[in-house]
Amino acid sequence: MNQGDHKYSIVLGQRMSWPELLSRAIETETLGFDSLFLVDHFYGLKDLDDPTHEAYTMLAALAPFTQRIRLGVMVCGNTYRNPAFLLKQAMTVDHVSGGRVDFGVGAGWVEREHEAYGWDFPSARERVDRFAEALEIWRLLQTEDRTTYQGTYYQLLEAPFQPKSQQPGGLPVLIGGTGSRMLRLTARYASIWNVVGTPDEAAAVNARMDEACVAEGRDPSTLVRSCSPSINLLTSGQAFEEGIAAYHAAGIRDIYMPWPRTEAEVPVLREIARNVLPRLRGSNTVNPGIIIGRVAVTDDDLPRIVDLLSDLAPLSRKVLQHLIDHADERIDGAGIQAALGVERHSEVTLSFADLGGRFTGAGFNRPWNEAQRGYLVECATAELLGRALQQV
Repeated sequence: MNQGDHKYSIVLGQRMSWPELLSRAIETETLGFDSLFLVDHFYGLKDLDDPTHEAYTMLAALAPFTQRIRLGVMVCGNTYRNPAFLLKQAMTVDHVSGGRVDFGVGAGWVEREHEAYGWDFPSARERVDRFAEALEIWRLLQTEDRTTYQGTYYQLLEAPFQPKSQQPGGLPVLIGGTGSRMLRLTARYASIWNVVGTPDEAAAVNARMDEACVAEGRDPSTLVRSCSPSINLLTSGQAFEEGIAAYHAAGIRDIYMPWPRTEAEVPVLREIARNVLPRLRGSNTVNPGIIIGRVAVTDDDLPRIVDLLSDLAPLSRKVLQHLIDHADERIDGAGIQAALGVERHSEVTLSFADLGGRFTGAGFNRPWNEAQRGYLVECATAELLGRALQQV
């Protein structure tokens, strides 16, 4: 397993407002993570009354605001929807996103959620039986022009299913589960397997997954192993590196970690994206999601930067200083306008145009990232710009 093959993804969930979801989704891609996943739940995690959006509806809304990251739901409970309907939802988002959906599915497990909304919650054995039928249906619908299926729980009659996926071979199936039958079904149908646990727990069940693959006549190396860590990887950059190394040693290729659950963890996530992930991927360069362009400013360029900032208009200087003072934070124009007491938003935009023109005119890229949710300058660049302003 080549270290460069490792993927690092964010499970965002959808228990927040649309503007907040959009901002975090855009930042996930900007920071250079590989995938963004929502979750298939209908009420809050810590408080059932927390506003919670439907997963695939929200994923479809977010998809056009991203260009690169893969998208999915971690994972959809089969018992919540008819299997054909669920696949149609996922396929729709696949087309909206240009073929970037991983089809995460499971047998369903939260009894209280089923009870709350009137969904049947059969025994564990029956839920897995239903899931086995659903997996066969999902395979048939993606490969056949018309599907007829007569199962114990699901029946399809000459069912058309268009459009097919934009991805060769159909949507990659991601299955979460550790029971013996779930491992066999994963070995039979999945492209990606996900386990929740510590590195030691992942290693133990990973060995069982190898056995399940052999029992199904499958080469174990063809199944991607992933983990949703049950340890907190965001206490520090060092904790992240040590934790990731332990999971990789356990045979786990991909990591799906939650968006920071406390504000104190957000800067850690950004630091990891900027400095740790490029190193883990075998690159000594800064994550290209942070500094975008032909030439990024460095310490060697300090004299030239001092020169190009030497005759700044007062507002342009204030705008740049505000960005420097809030390094690693995404700040929109309205926030800068309010903080600086500027009368019109357009004045802030014109100041950025002035600053940007100076840098690009000197052969540099703009030293900040501008996204739909505002402007962001990373810490190292902010420190350099601050020294330049002090010399002007």
